[in-house]
Order: sequence, then structure tokens, then C-alpha cells
Amino acid sequence: MGILTILAIYISFILLLVFVLLFGPSPRFRNGVVGKLHTFITETIWTFLGKAITKICGQNSLSKFGGCWSYLSEQRNPSLQLLYLFFITGCIGVFLYCGYDLLAETNLHWIHHDVIIPVMIVFTYVCFFVASSVGPGKVDAHNVKAALEKYPYDYLLFDPKICGTCKIQKPARSKHCSLCNMCVARSDHHCGWINQCVGHNNHRYFILFLYSAFQVCWYGSFLIYHVFTSRMYDSPMYKFLVATNQWEQLGFLRGYHIFLYQMQTDKSLGALAIFASLAGLVIFIFFIYNLYLIATGVTTNESFKWEDIGEMIYRRELVEVIETDMNGAQLGPKRYEQRDRRHPSHPRYVEPSASQQSLQQQHQQKRPQPLPRPAVERVITKMKEIENIYDRGVKENLSSILWPPSLDSVSLSVPVRRAGLSAKKGA
Repeated sequence: MGILTILAIYISFILLLVFVLLFGPSPRFRNGVVGKLHTFITETIWTFLGKAITKICGQNSLSKFGGCWSYLSEQRNPSLQLLYLFFITGCIGVFLYCGYDLLAETNLHWIHHDVIIPVMIVFTYVCFFVASSVGPGKVDAHNVKAALEKYPYDYLLFDPKICGTCKIQKPARSKHCSLCNMCVARSDHHCGWINQCVGHNNHRYFILFLYSAFQVCWYGSFLIYHVFTSRMYDSPMYKFLVATNQWEQLGFLRGYHIFLYQMQTDKSLGALAIFASLAGLVIFIFFIYNLYLIATGVTTNESFKWEDIGEMIYRRELVEVIETDMNGAQLGPKRYEQRDRRHPSHPRYVEPSASQQSLQQQHQQKRPQPLPRPAVERVITKMKEIENIYDRGVKENLSSILWPPSLDSVSLSVPVRRAGLSAKKGA
């Protein structure tokens, strides 16, 4: 098996692993092969490992191991930040020690050696520290009115609710993070690599962090490639191929064979080039995916909700409800309800048995029923029938990320519900 085949298998495995970990919980994949692989990687393996540790080392060792795992996975900690710094610093150190001086032998301009490389290294560390230090945008009693004004409810993904932990009304697009212990404005996701949430205030710095990470990886691979190609004509393999008249016969493959030879003779730079190229590819894919979400006015958190909505539409379970007065005029904003087969309006309604009907009647008698209002109802059959009110066009979507509006100012026209009112509760 050649080195190219091994490299292709390795790249395919890494990409598959990243895809499974990122999209395995998605409603689109969780019931298929990808979802089963995600469950196997994130649950089954660890369950088996726990049983093995219990059998070999005893229950006390398992408890200690479980405590360490709980700290790493369920509490805010700098472990992934330290891991990132370890990889970045280690890779930069290997290149400076093994390849920096060899750049003088290449045909690259001196600006790479004297200017671009130092600037690139500093830029990478600065982007990481900025992304790790700028907060995501905390929603509290002082700025909740501004957040409610900035992010209105669509009554599909987000309804008025009270955060059970912070005891304030949750603005649309916000989410309470149990790791950061706060409600985050326009929450995208919690990133362990910067040890905090990505949200309203720091999304731009997270994107810059991703850019700095993949560009330093690919720039390092670019420099190593030039080091190898400049040295290959002095290699014994090149001289042998020329002496035996095989050089011209290789055609366009000659550079490939010489490059592989250089990778095998200089294993440190060769391994660094492979690792940096693969790491840069994975980060680049994630970077492009984040840009796509931003351009379409969707956060990572909302993307999973939209997939749930798509599943409901496929099963004809999503109903648009518009309440009206006796004259047919609309009262308040339209809302959406999920109705499964237990609801009479569902196309595949299954009538409950006599015993189930009796239990439902008893349950309804115990709680007061709201007065019925006239309403216009419509079953949603296609995703395009729903408007994403947070998608305001590519230009404005990008602008809201690059220059997020301040949450300190607010107009007094926005009503705020406090804990204990009729708003739905939940974190």
C-alpha cells in the first residue's frame, strides 16, 4: 500500500469522523447510519470503557475517572484551549527549528522569511486570545429590553419564555448556557476551543479565530512544499533518475515522486505538512459552514431547530394559526402549532380508544379551559411557506455579525415579562 493510498484513507477517516460528530445529533441524520455512528462514538464506546475500568480497576477508579470526565465535558474548563495552544505552539516550533533556515535556499521572496512569517504567528495568537477573552453578550435585567427590541419573536422557533435560572424574559435567539451560567444573546453554540459561548458580541472574533487557524496551517504547508521542491534537484533520487534516463519518462509524475522522497527523508517536516494540511482542511470546512449560516440568517443552535421544523412539515404536523375577531380581523401575530396524529385536524388522525377518551375528559375537567377564539388554520406543506424573519439578506446578515448593535440602549416601548407572569417558563 503506497503512501498516497494511506494518506487518502487517513484524510477520509478524519473527514468522516468530523462529519459524524458535527451532524450526528441532527434530526436529518440521527435515525440513520450517521446517527448510529454518533451514538457509538459518544456513548457506546464510553459505556464499554466504563465497564472495563470497573472490572479491571474497581468501582472507585471508575468514580474518579467519571469525575474527571464530568469536569472535562460538563463544566467550563480550559482543557481544549491548552490543547490548541499545545498544537499550534508545537507545530510552529517544529517548523522554526527544522525548516525556517531552509527558506533561504528556496526562490521565495525575502518578505516571507523576514515579515510574513513573524506577522502570521503573532496574528494567530492574537486572534485566539481575543476570541477567548471577549464575552458573547450576556442578557440580564439591565439590557433585556434592548435584546427584546433587537430580536423579536417569530412564534415558530422562539416564543416568550421566562428563563428558569436567570428569572428574566428570554429574548428570541437567546439561550441559557449551563456551562457559562448565563443567558447568551443570539447564542450560536458553546465552543470549548475558546472556553465560552459564541454569541451576539463575539461571533466576529470566533470567525476570525477560525480564519487564523486554517490560514496558518495552510501557509505552513505552502512553505514546506517550497522547501521540498527547492531541495529535490539535489537529492540522490533525482540524480539517479537523470543518470538512468528515467526522469523524462515519469512525465508529470516526476515532481510527485521527488516530493514523496523528500517527505520520507525529512520526516519531521513531512509529518508537519500532512498534519497541517489536514487540520487546515477540517477548520476550513467548519469556517465555510459558519459563513453559510451567517449569510442565511441562521445560528448553529437554530439550524437544528429548522431541521426539526422540516421534519414536522414532512409529517404534516405543523399548522399555522391566525386568531381573528368576529369580523375576521387578525388579532396578534400568527403562531405555529405542532399537531400529531392525536389531533383531529391531522390528516392521519387516529381516534383514541374509549378509555383514553375518558382519561382526556377527566384531565380537561381538572384545569380551566380558555375561551375559544375564531381562528384561521393552515397546514404547512413546504418549507418555503415559512419566512425566516431573522434572514435580512446576505449583506445585512454579515453586517450584524461584523458590527453588532449595542444592547445597552433601549426604547421604552418594549414590554418585558417578569418571572411569575403568564409567560412560559423554561431555560
